[in-house]
Amino acid sequence: MAMSTCCINGKIFEWTLISRRSCFRAGVRYYVRGIDTEGHAANFVETEQIVQYSGGKASFVQTRGSIPFYWSQRPNLKYKPTPLISKTINQLDGFQRHFDSQIILYGKQVILNLVNQKGCEKPLEQAFAQMVSNLNNGMVRYIAFDFHKECSRMRWDRLQILVDAVSEMQDEFGYFLVDSEGKVLEHQEGTFRSNCMDCLDRTNVIQSLLARRSLNSQLQRLGVLHMGQKVEEQADFEKMYKNGQGKGLSGAW
Repeated sequence: MAMSTCCINGKIFEWTLISRRSCFRAGVRYYVRGIDTEGHAANFVETEQIVQYSGGKASFVQTRGSIPFYWSQRPNLKYKPTPLISKTINQLDGFQRHFDSQIILYGKQVILNLVNQKGCEKPLEQAFAQMVSNLNNGMVRYIAFDFHKECSRMRWDRLQILVDAVSEMQDEFGYFLVDSEGKVLEHQEGTFRSNCMDCLDRTNVIQSLLARRSLNSQLQRLGVLHMGQKVEEQADFEKMYKNGQGKGLSGAW
């Protein structure tokens, strides 16, 4: 959890980031991967960004979790153990349980799978895509983005490719917004479910970009930012934001 009192344009507001870690399928990385028979994913975390200004409040929720089917990656003497996908269990049953629960809790789902699309991670990406296709649920969309390939040689600007690709979906989902009189102006209608192998570094980066995009809209509607202004242009806030995102998103691990 991270909390900060911030100031932009002379307006003081509260910024909060809360990561809620699931108590199901608990355990350390490598030893606990995938899902259990009830569809609970390992390393599952709900992250909520909250902004409060002059009685108004806004909230944006995202989730992360291990690739939601039966697989393992038991540690051995190798630096990066090879993941193994179970071939003896009905994969689609647990997979469906997982997304049924996510839809009930959060609404529409957009999966952002950030694993490598070559090497030992490739079979996981292919299996994930195939299971979403087999699920055939219009409430679940799948997007694969090879983070390491796209951003190789420090080309971090290429992350904008993914942000642009999902911008319409993010606008469709919206965020929760309530005015100073307690009137609910907007509800969030779906969530992005991000993952990499450990649901840490790559996932942190993407979640922070989507949260920042939502924050720009929230602060404008709450009256903190002027039209056309962006939080990226606010040097003091950006420093706090990056530090807070690191603490709030990674602190659970």
